[in-house]
Amino acid sequence: MSATTHFNLIRSVVFLIPVVITCGLSVAALSSSEGVQVRSNPPATAGGSDKKRDALVDVGGYRLHFRVIDGRSPTIVLESGGGADSSEWSSLQPQLARLTGLTVVSYDRAGFGESELPSSPYNASEEVAGLQKGLKRLGLAKEVLLVGHSYGGLLNQLYSYKYPKSVRGIVLIDPNTVAFVDAIGGPKQLMEIPFPTTPPLSKLQQAGIRQITAFDKTIELVRKMAFARNIPLIVITAGKPWWPTQKQSDAYRAGHEAIVAGAPNRSLVVADGSGHNIPGERPDVVISSIQDLIRKLHP
Repeated sequence: MSATTHFNLIRSVVFLIPVVITCGLSVAALSSSEGVQVRSNPPATAGGSDKKRDALVDVGGYRLHFRVIDGRSPTIVLESGGGADSSEWSSLQPQLARLTGLTVVSYDRAGFGESELPSSPYNASEEVAGLQKGLKRLGLAKEVLLVGHSYGGLLNQLYSYKYPKSVRGIVLIDPNTVAFVDAIGGPKQLMEIPFPTTPPLSKLQQAGIRQITAFDKTIELVRKMAFARNIPLIVITAGKPWWPTQKQSDAYRAGHEAIVAGAPNRSLVVADGSGHNIPGERPDVVISSIQDLIRKLHP
């Protein structure tokens, strides 16, 4: 990927529009309850695959696709970067489940991956409400640890504001921030759609346009919903500058530092040698940060 192409993708809500990787799962339900269709439940093996669930969950007019590895509470909820789906966590999710013993959930946001695309305009508040409803129907919403990459950090902020009693801690992985967006001239600087918009459009393209065109409203919504000071929080920041200019890179790091400065129970971790794709380039830093957060919660 050329530097120009990479920058154009980054500009789209700090998106990394992915090559969509789908898993060949049976569409036939193995079991179901109200609003939940279990799509795949692999047979038990010594590796613990009997703890895996793959489900489509009705969250009110459309269904979200969840991948669950069952364990203890609290539930680690993995929120992908903008334009990405649950496949971003395909390697990290089982590692986290094995090393922590906790339930670990990844999911496809509305319109991405195997989740259905709503007909309504994008609304970030409704996005996190859909996630919460899905977790609740799966029996996993009572206690959560939020882990969000890039655009996912903005959604973590909204979720923790709307459902503070359930959020035990947060790990933000090179997150986008309101402070950064303001520093570079506002949301319009990140609202370029990096592909032709002439129909017919794929579901992924429609989902991307839906999210990108609402980014200014998303930023204004997040601006009103600060992280709660009583929730422990770790920010992982890229060790290598990855924006085209040093000024932009400095502004991105400053947004992370501002979050950490907001309360004494927050810390900044630098992922040395990694650019924006920390889950792929330094998964060890992500895992160790989550483990550190768990130790803080249960010393």
